[in-house]
Amino acid sequence: MAELQFPFTFAADPNTDLWKKPPSHDAKNAPVRPLSKAPLAQFQSASVTFTCPYTVQFDQAGLVLRLSHAASSATKWIKAGVEYFNGVPRLSVVCCDNYSDWSVTTLPDAGGDVVAGKKSITVRVERDGVTLWVYWVNGEEKVALREIAWVYGPDGAGDGWELEVGALVARPNTEAKDQLVATFQNLEVAWAKQ
Repeated sequence: MAELQFPFTFAADPNTDLWKKPPSHDAKNAPVRPLSKAPLAQFQSASVTFTCPYTVQFDQAGLVLRLSHAASSATKWIKAGVEYFNGVPRLSVVCCDNYSDWSVTTLPDAGGDVVAGKKSITVRVERDGVTLWVYWVNGEEKVALREIAWVYGPDGAGDGWELEVGALVARPNTEAKDQLVATFQNLEVAWAKQ
């Protein structure tokens, strides 16, 4: 993987997304900048800090974790960050095992500075035994957004799975006229040594 230099900026065209919905919608054309990849069993934590000027419904930026298995064509993923929903930037987590599910919550102080891309947001994913926890980091406080229990499978080991961690930006709206540009100030991943 190419080494990322911080800060870095990249953009998403209109009609880009990472979202899978039955019966047949499977969008996976959102731009991603991968940072590192290793066996899932070694994952400890990942965090990203970013800014983005949100203007159109479903504009989004943040952290993405993509899981792959050599013995399967199935892809699973998690994205966590901010998504612009009903006129307000909100903390958002989307998980995809077989299909996507989405949780969204209010981002305190999501006023003009967040909307305009002048206030940075940090999200973090941490392993806790056989689950992952997603947090919004607000100064010294970690605010829990979601616990994800399916990632390591029925045996809790995650054997055979690889995990790629990176940054994502997407603009699903098909009527948007321009790109959505996000700036990533930091992206860190911690892997356990084997």
